[in-house]
Amino acid sequence: MARNPGPPALGGGIGDPDPVSITRYDPVRGQVELTRGFPEEKFLWNPDIHPVPITARNWGAITYFLIWVSMAFIVPSWTLASIGLQFGLTPLQSILTVFAGNAIVLIPMLIQSHGGARYGIAEPQLTRTRWGTYGAMFPSWLRAVIGAGWWGIESYIIAEAATALYAITTGRTPLIAYTVAHFQDYPFVLAKDFPAVFWTTFIIVILAQVAVFYFSPIVRSQPALRWLAWVGGPIVLMAFIALWAYFASGTGWSVNIYSMAPQAHFTWLNFIAFLNANIAFWATMALSMPDYTRFARSQRAQAYGQLTMPFLMLTVAVLSVSTTAAVYSLHGQAIWDPIVATSLYVRAPLSYFILIAIMLATFLVNVFANAVGPAYDIANTFPKYLSWFKGSLALIAIAVGIGAWSYYGNAYSYINDWLLTYGGLLGGVEGVIIFDYAVIRRFKLELADVFKSNGMFRYWNGVNPAALITFIIVAVLIYAPLPYHWALFDGSWLLSFTVSGLIYLPLMKYWVIPRYQPQLTGGLLRGYVSAYTRTVFGVA
Repeated sequence: MARNPGPPALGGGIGDPDPVSITRYDPVRGQVELTRGFPEEKFLWNPDIHPVPITARNWGAITYFLIWVSMAFIVPSWTLASIGLQFGLTPLQSILTVFAGNAIVLIPMLIQSHGGARYGIAEPQLTRTRWGTYGAMFPSWLRAVIGAGWWGIESYIIAEAATALYAITTGRTPLIAYTVAHFQDYPFVLAKDFPAVFWTTFIIVILAQVAVFYFSPIVRSQPALRWLAWVGGPIVLMAFIALWAYFASGTGWSVNIYSMAPQAHFTWLNFIAFLNANIAFWATMALSMPDYTRFARSQRAQAYGQLTMPFLMLTVAVLSVSTTAAVYSLHGQAIWDPIVATSLYVRAPLSYFILIAIMLATFLVNVFANAVGPAYDIANTFPKYLSWFKGSLALIAIAVGIGAWSYYGNAYSYINDWLLTYGGLLGGVEGVIIFDYAVIRRFKLELADVFKSNGMFRYWNGVNPAALITFIIVAVLIYAPLPYHWALFDGSWLLSFTVSGLIYLPLMKYWVIPRYQPQLTGGLLRGYVSAYTRTVFGVA
């Protein structure tokens, strides 16, 4: 039977109520909510970040599946397998490594998603339980900056596709063909040939996303974003299959992926680097998924919907490698950018459909993966003054300032300067988060204390010293010019994630929990619980 089955109210009463009395647990759905807000906590609470009422959590498995369809079938995913050739992998090895990397990152993603679905809170609030009420701002801002970088890359790609439409419509594709013959960084071709059209489109893309954010309020479960996922996913899937079929049929359905030879010698370090780059590709979502699973109808809904993610990425890799091989067989050029290949060789009206679908897919991933979560992070810094919408505006300003699209055109800078660099940082953050939630707390935490400045997640002046020390040690290990630094850097995410757990757990057991969270009892083998969680969850 659910506790206290009255409707939750966001207004606060006078005084500091018993946290158990305002916490409702539904054992049937396995979800928790708060029946009271904390308006007195001006820097830790506002209505946007309050736990979603259980009755308002209505996203099912199909919604999460379609979100991943929309996010997986994008241009960076399409080109990811081809980059493996630059690192000495065969086409088949590249395809399988894409699958392996995404299967690995799915594990922490599902664990992190569990917290959002159970407690109805977004990543910044969930992170407070691991990093402290104020210390959580650091990993949240790290995620925000990385998300802003991806936002810039994806917005660049939308402008690229729109510019390709312009070139096809005006009959100026011969200019693209000339540039492709003399310029190998394909993503920069259209911006180089049509700068005025390209950058005007870039501004329009920004304004369009602002409109979606404005008309999709968080407190109503983001209806516009949910609608976009349902509509956009199938369209994008059909477009990428159509692109593959167009070129594969031109070869008589006989595509030899091994016609494209690796462009470097195979080494295990290159394989590890490419594997970690694939893990890092969706590592931001491994951190961010509570922003979406807080609306989940149940744990099964979010888990079943997300289990398809590695297979979707595998499908994209197979389609992209075989399409690139078909283009090479038909036209003598291994053009791995689908926008350039479509603009040069696909006839209208199919070319229009594919390019518009690419624009839609990229727009969706910018909304779901790169903007919603980081906007939460920014708003969480000053919730008294910043709503989620204002946080999204700040995110866009940061993204434009970073200009991360400059990494995208070259395979080595894309892997080393972007994916592996931020992958090492996120691995350290996610190691702390996952080991804390799954090993120390065993998925049970004190929800009311998330919004209290004097609660058990205050730690040391609002910062968990174990999390901070762990992150610093891991960052030095990955980025400092130590002996064999290049080998450590190539293993960025896997190494930082594993090492962070080995450092964090003993720091918590022997120092932080006894000193800053004496309410907890238990051990690493069976987890730690407090009187609060024992009462709420009925734990003996």
